[in-house]
Amino acid sequence: MSEKQKLNRRGFLNAGLLATGGVAGWLSGCDQAPQTTAPKDRKPLDKRFTYDVSEYERVDPALLLYAEAGQLATGLQTPSCLAVGAGDLLYVGGDQVIKIFGKDGQPQATLTLGDHPLAVVAAEQGRVGVAFLDHFEVFDSAGKLLLKSESLGAKAHLTAIAVAGEAVFVADAGNREVVRFDAQGKVAGRFGKFGNGDGNPGFLVPSPYFHLLTGADGLLWVANPGRHQVQAYTLDGKFELGWGQPAMCAEGFCGCCNPAHFTRLPDGRFVTSEKGLVRIKIYDAKGKFVGLVAGHTQLVKHEQTLPVYRVACDSAGRVLALDPTTGNIRIFAPKAEEPPKTQSQQK
Repeated sequence: MSEKQKLNRRGFLNAGLLATGGVAGWLSGCDQAPQTTAPKDRKPLDKRFTYDVSEYERVDPALLLYAEAGQLATGLQTPSCLAVGAGDLLYVGGDQVIKIFGKDGQPQATLTLGDHPLAVVAAEQGRVGVAFLDHFEVFDSAGKLLLKSESLGAKAHLTAIAVAGEAVFVADAGNREVVRFDAQGKVAGRFGKFGNGDGNPGFLVPSPYFHLLTGADGLLWVANPGRHQVQAYTLDGKFELGWGQPAMCAEGFCGCCNPAHFTRLPDGRFVTSEKGLVRIKIYDAKGKFVGLVAGHTQLVKHEQTLPVYRVACDSAGRVLALDPTTGNIRIFAPKAEEPPKTQSQQK
């Protein structure tokens, strides 16, 4: 891990500690005579103050629309990004490389990088866009560097990259904004940051999970994780619409900041990936909950490690999920039966 990455991640941790410190101060201020209890004398919390989420970890089998159909070993020790390109070529990044696999799962090429990749996108003419901590680079199919963008500075923490024509968009979780670059890798615009007066809702990004992609509808789709929404913007940064709501049940997004990642199926439906309560779900093109690809119990092997899955889709409608604990790509295929009714529809 580079020193920049360590410092940037420390910034997110420091922000969380500051927030925790503020809550602790508020709690102590609520009691005029605060008392400290030694750990060995501490009694279990009253059940009214504990929140059991185990019921949400279990999924109604009728809501599972996909089944695991196999896995692809990438050989990466620190897998970090995933994308599908033309011809269902699979691009997976980590360990300072981008590995390209064919539709049959056979290795096609390896692009050697100068740093750890944080996001990857397959562009036209076999080009590959790779986001690093503060900038992005574009390579041809043989791994030749074609373009290196200008840096977004020490606070930047890029988490996603998308291409629309000659424009390149990156999600900057460090500065909580989306940045548009021109064909020369120069900043051409930015939007979504609180207080910049662009008239948008503003991105709430409590942790470095902030995803975006371009759609066939001509819109830029961006996860606004702190608001528990997926939102659509025009390519010049104007807010169009958003869908999603906070909820522990399968229909909603839970925790501080979800969805962590998302993609779209060939028919326009959305596939979302959540952290904390780990779930991969399907929503229709208008954001209505349809069902699950996999639930917490299918995706989490050890409760001590809660993985965050990157997701992508191929032309057959399969969902590809990058497992950071094994480095494998888990392949989920649609079941044959008709989609079931959702929990809310069953009532």
